[in-house]
Amino acid sequence: MILHLLPRAEWEAAPADQPYRSPSLEHEGFIHATQGDALLLMVANGLYKDHAGDFVALEIDEARLTSAVRWEAPAGTLPPEASAEETTPLFPHIYGPINREAIVGVRLMQRAADGTFVGYAPLSGADAANPLNLKSPSQLAVELLEATDAFSEALGQLKDRLEDRLRAMDEEIKKHR
Repeated sequence: MILHLLPRAEWEAAPADQPYRSPSLEHEGFIHATQGDALLLMVANGLYKDHAGDFVALEIDEARLTSAVRWEAPAGTLPPEASAEETTPLFPHIYGPINREAIVGVRLMQRAADGTFVGYAPLSGADAANPLNLKSPSQLAVELLEATDAFSEALGQLKDRLEDRLRAMDEEIKKHR
């Protein structure tokens, strides 16, 4: 899951029947994104704390994107906390519009009175017991099992195709003997 931060008004003004196009796509050739709640909060506070208004975070399933994603060094200056590790983190840059099928959630960014971004809430309302709107261990376990099942099914299909191809090759070899 990757995240894209934008003003709520921009999101609400975007045509719902079309892929989302960030202004950065026209200016820089890609849409900025990040991965992980903590890093998004650091970037939001480092770059947008003084920007008034509501912001939202688009939750994007990278596997569903029709535009290319490249994991690259940040395009601008990161807040010091975001690059405090030994290496600067790589960020997902989306080289094209975001198709609506890839957007699996929209979270309202919660802010303190001084503008500091402090967490997330579903756009429809906040859950006081889970202010960061994080998935529970059981939700993560279900997603892992579903991904494992899908991977196993894909491996089975690959095995079947390889066996079919090997049978066809064996028949070709037998014809030429």
